[in-house]
Amino acid sequence: MRKLLFLLFPLFIQAQDVSIGFWKDYQSYTSASYIAEAGNKIYCVTNGGLFYLDKNDNTLNRMSKVNGLSDIGIKQIAYDAKSEITVITYENCNLDLIKNDKIINISDIKRKEILGNKLINNIIIKDKIAYLSCTFGLVLLDLEKQEIKDTYKLYWNEDLLEINEAAFFNDSIHLATSNGLYYAAENSTTLNDYTEWVRTDNPANPTEFIGIVSNSKYLSSLNNKGCIYYWLQIEHWWLAEWVSPLNQNLINIEITNNQHLFIFNNKIMFPLYENTITTQTGKFKHAIIDEDSVIWIADSINGLLKYVDYKYHETFIPSSPQENTIFSLEFLADKLYLSHGGHLNFGSLWNRNGASVMNSFDDWRNYDYYELKNARDIVEVAEYKGTAYFASYYNGVIEIKDGEAIERYSHTNTNGALDTIGNWQNDRRMAIADLKFDADGNLWGLVSGVNNPLFVKTRNSEWYNFQLSPTQTFHYDEILIDDNNQKWGIMGKNNGIFVYNDNNTITDKSDDQYKLLNTNSGSGNLPSMNVHSFANDLDGEIWIGTDMGITVFYNPSAIFSGSNFDAQQILIQEGDYGQYLLSEEKIKCITIDGANRKWIGTEKSGVFLLSEDGTEEIHHFTAENSPLFFNNIVDIAVNPENGEVFIGTEKGLISYRSDATTGMITQNETHVYPNPVRESYNGPIAINGLVTNANIKITDIDGNLVFEDFARGGQAIWNGKNKNGDRASTGVYLVFSTDVNGLEKMVSKILFIH
Repeated sequence: MRKLLFLLFPLFIQAQDVSIGFWKDYQSYTSASYIAEAGNKIYCVTNGGLFYLDKNDNTLNRMSKVNGLSDIGIKQIAYDAKSEITVITYENCNLDLIKNDKIINISDIKRKEILGNKLINNIIIKDKIAYLSCTFGLVLLDLEKQEIKDTYKLYWNEDLLEINEAAFFNDSIHLATSNGLYYAAENSTTLNDYTEWVRTDNPANPTEFIGIVSNSKYLSSLNNKGCIYYWLQIEHWWLAEWVSPLNQNLINIEITNNQHLFIFNNKIMFPLYENTITTQTGKFKHAIIDEDSVIWIADSINGLLKYVDYKYHETFIPSSPQENTIFSLEFLADKLYLSHGGHLNFGSLWNRNGASVMNSFDDWRNYDYYELKNARDIVEVAEYKGTAYFASYYNGVIEIKDGEAIERYSHTNTNGALDTIGNWQNDRRMAIADLKFDADGNLWGLVSGVNNPLFVKTRNSEWYNFQLSPTQTFHYDEILIDDNNQKWGIMGKNNGIFVYNDNNTITDKSDDQYKLLNTNSGSGNLPSMNVHSFANDLDGEIWIGTDMGITVFYNPSAIFSGSNFDAQQILIQEGDYGQYLLSEEKIKCITIDGANRKWIGTEKSGVFLLSEDGTEEIHHFTAENSPLFFNNIVDIAVNPENGEVFIGTEKGLISYRSDATTGMITQNETHVYPNPVRESYNGPIAINGLVTNANIKITDIDGNLVFEDFARGGQAIWNGKNKNGDRASTGVYLVFSTDVNGLEKMVSKILFIH
């Protein structure tokens, strides 16, 4: 059978900075769901991701597409001590095997077209064969040959049965199916004949069984009503009466190291020793007992828990965001903000997961509903001089100072500036769509569905609102403040864009102007009224993302001048024909990097990096050609200091270390990394902290020119080679920078080892 092999070293990495051109995952690891022991490692499946604890040194190690796994959405994991192979199953039925730090991808089940639901429900391993309980049968995976060996399908009245779990007991294979319990002789050569399988009539079938486990003494099964049965000998079942009444949310049973574990949402029972572990704050999903008799629990709220002698000992959670769901990203004041809320067709989701903030490298601070003063559906964040404001698409604006919520602004404490939706006066519903600070420190925002949607909180904490249309109310998505201090807003439900000019007189509305932009010539000339994103680039141009590609307002200052200001689409050459830039794509987000290049996120085609004018495609990242988790891109943010590009996908957060940073106005201290350049290093050498678009020259100590280029924003890249394309010789090299005025100065030295 066909197999795909992926090798990547090192396979597992701990939290560390990444080099230019490399990727890093920021998946959520807060919600644990499954555990497996593999020698000195405890694997933990969380939020569709995976990490393991090395018991030798107590380190946490993340695993993802970034460091070698072939897919996302991990479901289960199992380990075979005989072959020393770890088996990983994914929600889409993909399979990975890990042996000797190599990853072998088995994609047969994922690629196979199967009618109906296609899932791998469980793994059990015996004699180097992994038995995969699937919705379409029992699949046997030969771990030594690394290929699918066989598939057993069971039928009842011509209906294909779902296999939920398998177990071995008394020389038989036992299956928990959608039509009860079945068994057959383990050594039978005709197990692919469904008539070989015997349906157990006791306990009363056809009750659906969701699990079955075994050891040398017992075969235990769990049905969908929470009943646990033991099988003491052939066809002699009895019900574990002590579990009654069956209203305790029993979700799983396990036998590890010959101990029974009955797993409930809020407790785990160990009947052999009559012990119980309970929780008041968590929600248990899975548990095992390792070879040292340590109990490991997967808690969907608190992560991986360690218990010694049935007493709590320690919690293990890699620092990470609260969850993988992302609505928006902002990089502000050296912090990355993830908003986990959102809206459904501009209606509330009632999401209580708040926001996650990365204060420094992998140092996350997560805010939930209660910490944000009972605010749900957090959609955006703005920050100014250390104070952050969170926009709730239901509960107003929350002010955060020194990491704590100090105020929630609503209709009642803003002089009515936060207008409320007409039919919701009782609960003062305020759907804040977005927040942005202007250059003077005034906080501007939008409220959906109200008469006065545009509002401002001045630096003096005075609140005002503004009407856009005397006859209409709109739903809003984003706000942008351009270089002319004009306020732009995306109006949802195919209503285009508005532009508002308060003429820098917030308190005097008599000179205010606004326009509603649409597809008509002279009124914006948008390619579509369905606008999803916009961005103000470093030249003051406004780039607009629609469901029909990109258009640009090259002269936004002319909008209220009476002269032509219409947007223009970018014509690019495609073979012998011309076409408009990305005209077949829905543009979900546009972000500008330090070199004024455009990072474009699409709904179906991943991420594009375009040149400054949009005519050149520099990169196109997809889930198929890169570690990108998913091709539906939600939002993109850029760290201007080091060029790290944070990409929010439908399946979580990932980043790519780009080669552009924000340039300096005047040349100050310059950083070179790595420095020194070791003989084993062959990657890019970055010179950071340059003036914008500086010309750089690298010479040897005698003044001979080795390399010359222009900075991308504030950063230049040297590949470590001379003008002939050969690796540079060992020695000290000088870096000279020339600004736009032609002033040249030596800015750094590089120690290079051949």
